[in-house]
Amino acid sequence: MRALHKRLTGLSLAFLAGLAFSRTAAADVTIVKLDNWELFTNGRVNGFFSYGQGDAIPIAPPGENIPLGGGLNTEYDVIPKIGPDGMPLQAQGTFKSMRVRSGFVPNVLGLGLRRAINDNTTLKIYTSFWGTIETEGQRKTTPNFTAFQEGYLRLDAPWGIVVAGRSLSLFSRGATENDFLYLHGYALGYPGNIHTNGPSAGLIGFGVLAAFFSPGIVYATPQVAGVQLWAGVYDPNPLPGNYESTRWARPEAELTYDLKTDAVKLHLFANGAYQKLYNPGTEVSGTMYGAGYGGRFEFGPVHLGAAAHYGRGLGLGYALQGGPVSVGPAPANELRKFDGYSAMAQFVSGPFDFNVGWGMSRTYQLQSDRDSGTISILNNQQAYAAVIVYHATDYLHVALDYLHGQAKWFKGEHQKFDFISTGVTATW
Repeated sequence: MRALHKRLTGLSLAFLAGLAFSRTAAADVTIVKLDNWELFTNGRVNGFFSYGQGDAIPIAPPGENIPLGGGLNTEYDVIPKIGPDGMPLQAQGTFKSMRVRSGFVPNVLGLGLRRAINDNTTLKIYTSFWGTIETEGQRKTTPNFTAFQEGYLRLDAPWGIVVAGRSLSLFSRGATENDFLYLHGYALGYPGNIHTNGPSAGLIGFGVLAAFFSPGIVYATPQVAGVQLWAGVYDPNPLPGNYESTRWARPEAELTYDLKTDAVKLHLFANGAYQKLYNPGTEVSGTMYGAGYGGRFEFGPVHLGAAAHYGRGLGLGYALQGGPVSVGPAPANELRKFDGYSAMAQFVSGPFDFNVGWGMSRTYQLQSDRDSGTISILNNQQAYAAVIVYHATDYLHVALDYLHGQAKWFKGEHQKFDFISTGVTATW
């Protein structure tokens, strides 16, 4: 079994739309103001020491097939079980891993421009570039490339908001924000893999389906009595190896409700996405859809968040994640159904945040899976997490975090693992 993806690049920055909800979000730093334009920057740099140990990937018995996907990819780091004759046994081994790597949010450099168009309309232009401190395959001589993650313009006016360019998509946005705000914003969590670069995944894949940065055009209505509707169309995403053709843009939407008083903050959300997929040169198609819902609540030092999702063709890590865990066996190539649930709690005490969380993702068997008698897909995977963050200043944050994960397959295979990590993050 491989991990959610060899490189979880792009998943862990999905917090950006919700930073204003966090008490620890750093404000933009103004560089210069000139001719009604303001040039500003924001970002972060971090590094974490991480140690993990537990079960290696399960080994399928003769005549059984375990599709790739789910669990932790231990690939090159398996410690085999040794028999009495000193030879490795054909049995599930263990692993140990000690790394220095990026956290849930890696190094980020954001640059933006903003200005007033008139008394009640503003324009913001924003780009972000980010990358990990570790290189691919743990090879220190490998070039470490920086990714262009965001590039969009945003108009805020009395008639609503328009966003055009590469920005955060709407489906599962709220769940990923919860993970950032109340658990892994300054931590590491699930590493996603132990043999190559990150960033790490927080609680993504364990009840949290990541939102993603996508090319799109989005409109948001004015907020009325706390209610706001976001709707957009995005560049479609195929499933490599299966449904590799698309003919229509992907619609997504999110309905939110916000309440803010001197004592309470409440944010509720419901979102969804839909996309049709095709086999190239044919009318053979599959339909992906998903729905998510949840919210977060703050009362003084106590902060709570919860979310859930359900749909077809979603995958474990992000919507429209390809691979045999998402698509059933040929010739039908049906898209499997998934659901997930997560809950987080945070207690703020002076400069300390005490955070705990739990999440679980499940895969639904297809009839073809049952009929084959040999396929053992992932049944569920869940994780328990705890994080302590010390905000030494408003720009320097030290974290200690622990995560226990476990995965189960339909024919009885299982895997358990633990990670403990500590590191420091500087923000601006």
